[in-house]
Amino acid sequence: MSHNLTGLDNFKEKPEKRIQQLLMLSSKVELNTSIAARKYYRSGREMISMADVYIKENNLEQAYILYMRFMTLFLETINEHPDYKNVPIEERNLNYRALRDVLPKTENIKAKLLEQYSTEYELYQEQKALEKFKEKREQKVLNIEKSDTPSNKNVTQEHLNSNLDDATVPELNNTYLNNPASFELRPSDHNLINFTELNDNTSPSNIPTHSNSKIQFNQHKPIVDRSTKPMLNKNTSSPYNLRQIIVPGNLTRRFLEQAQRNTSNNLETCGILAGKLSSNCLIVTHLMIPKQSGTSDSCTTMNEEDIFEFQDKQDLITLGWIHTHPSQTSFMSSVDLHTHYSYQLMMPEAIAIVCAPKYNESNFFFLTPYHGLQVIADCKFFSGFHTHNTDGDIYAIAEHYVLDDSQLVNVVDFR
Repeated sequence: MSHNLTGLDNFKEKPEKRIQQLLMLSSKVELNTSIAARKYYRSGREMISMADVYIKENNLEQAYILYMRFMTLFLETINEHPDYKNVPIEERNLNYRALRDVLPKTENIKAKLLEQYSTEYELYQEQKALEKFKEKREQKVLNIEKSDTPSNKNVTQEHLNSNLDDATVPELNNTYLNNPASFELRPSDHNLINFTELNDNTSPSNIPTHSNSKIQFNQHKPIVDRSTKPMLNKNTSSPYNLRQIIVPGNLTRRFLEQAQRNTSNNLETCGILAGKLSSNCLIVTHLMIPKQSGTSDSCTTMNEEDIFEFQDKQDLITLGWIHTHPSQTSFMSSVDLHTHYSYQLMMPEAIAIVCAPKYNESNFFFLTPYHGLQVIADCKFFSGFHTHNTDGDIYAIAEHYVLDDSQLVNVVDFR
């Protein structure tokens, strides 16, 4: 049985309408041309990987949404990207072959969901009819108890039943009548991705470039000191419906050990977090440190193909990134926000860990889904430190992660 995404009220809806609601959740795939087309292809492979896991866990609704998003992106949208023709033909062919597999899978899932929804709809109708029947019985009992005549006071349950109109008794399944609780319709208690929280500009992408781009999109960009920190909400109540991320307890310590040489020379270091999806939890299993060059306030990754190849072989999905501020506190600079934007578009739960060894602090951040994502999407400055004029909180301290000391991270250093 799949996990219901939209709650108990949806059992009232006809099966076809519920399928239409899933299609609406999967249709919001709009390109952001500031993100390289190749990264969309990488994200597409991760969509397939996550959808396959959901199928194994019998979470058919989430699998259906991801497969539909994949088809929407690569059948309708990706060729509109100005960088589309620069994607190597072998990568495009990989996705075309995946489409041939995904199409029948998606139709099969749709048929199973329609069957499940039909059963749930019928049970809901039966439950509704039984409740009406019970309500009429209770009203009849109440009316008799209010009567003052001795004969009515002595009416037995058999007399009561005989006085009820037989036509009002619903045609119900015998098992349901004997044990109605066994068919109680309940919404899933799984904490699922809420795709409705992604705005219309949300589009899949996953591996950003951890650097200040050398391309000058605007020669008149404002000159802003790095110390100007974007607005931070320190008191977020975590109102977002996000899956939990399990983080190994030794992750930041292992990363700081790998970054020690750069930190001593006042150079930034960055790494990529990857892992698995299991029981609707995201588990960080690997810390990958790509080839890179750093300055005191920036880090540029190189040879990202090595990362992609390793993740494909290990069947890993990208869950966020981590980097140091060797001489400053732990916060998200404007450049960090643009870097993290690419992660969070594809993975709403993606985290950005900022380690400040000088101040012995590390924080887990994310862009606020209802405001920060849109602010960064609308920003015209893709490089350099700059301000974002906004009254809202652009990013917040993440509260959907859990440190697990029993989990140890695997470190893969490509330098």
